[in-house]
Amino acid sequence: SFILEEDGRLDEGLIAEYQDLGLVTLPRLRRVVSGTAALERVCADKGPDLIITTAHVGDMAATDFVRRVRSLGLETPVVLLTHDHRELEVLRARSALDSFDKVFLWQGDVRILIAIVKYIEDRWNVESDTKLVGVQSIILLEDSVRYYSSFLPSIYSVLFEHSALVLADSVNHAHRIKRLRARPKILLCGTYEEAMGFFDRYHENVMGLISDVTFAHGGEEDPQAGVDFATHVRAAHPDIPILLQSSDPETQELADELGVPFVRKGSRRLISGLTDFMVNRLGFGDFVFRNASGEEVARASDLHSLEAALHTVPDESIRYH
Repeated sequence: SFILEEDGRLDEGLIAEYQDLGLVTLPRLRRVVSGTAALERVCADKGPDLIITTAHVGDMAATDFVRRVRSLGLETPVVLLTHDHRELEVLRARSALDSFDKVFLWQGDVRILIAIVKYIEDRWNVESDTKLVGVQSIILLEDSVRYYSSFLPSIYSVLFEHSALVLADSVNHAHRIKRLRARPKILLCGTYEEAMGFFDRYHENVMGLISDVTFAHGGEEDPQAGVDFATHVRAAHPDIPILLQSSDPETQELADELGVPFVRKGSRRLISGLTDFMVNRLGFGDFVFRNASGEEVARASDLHSLEAALHTVPDESIRYH
């Protein structure tokens, strides 16, 4: 609790982030100091929307705590938020991580709590929102807790900021809220099969793929899994933008063969590379008019500038697009 408060100043940080991102409903945090107190609170509240636990909950192991929550018959998601990467490896060696709905690593960024909430919401809502109004999704395939805990908050921030930018100035507040809630979903996956399940169900509404290269496929770690999945996606929908990322710089050659951008994990450009991909490849930034050789000939930031540009850009650019 002390580390969380000192690193992030949770209440102030959450309020500030929600206001900056234009979000309306701020989650209420209720802190307890033991597993027993948490179970009492769960029973009294008839089930919260989400439980976030550390690895040490005072009077019982976190794995025992999650089992007792499940024994109550609740479907409340339980997320493990650990502070120590070594502790994470110990839990993984004991096969204890499978008890939780997801595991995240605290790295001093208060936005991780927003990312956790949005991760759960996207899982809950993707089925109905896709069928109801065709909300789009971005598949994020990454099995490293350290890496997705690092860049998932940044991805959500870019998503909210640019979703807000595309709203028309004349839209009233109620419509603005609805449009923001219809923002693309982030579907975080850790295995080939999980990602394939999402793609098979929602492929008509998948707007992009961000994928690691090495992860579990068929129950074993496969160094070619990301390339195989990207190849499958490209064959089914050639226009879906794809970004590959890996700790191995030699993967750059595989990405070049597929004709997709690549960022190296562990580099200083990882976050900026992900941001550039979302802004420039997923349609969140300006619309850039280009000619057949890819050179920029005009740029539009809103519908008014788009209309004006249509009168001046070369015909070859219109044909190209």
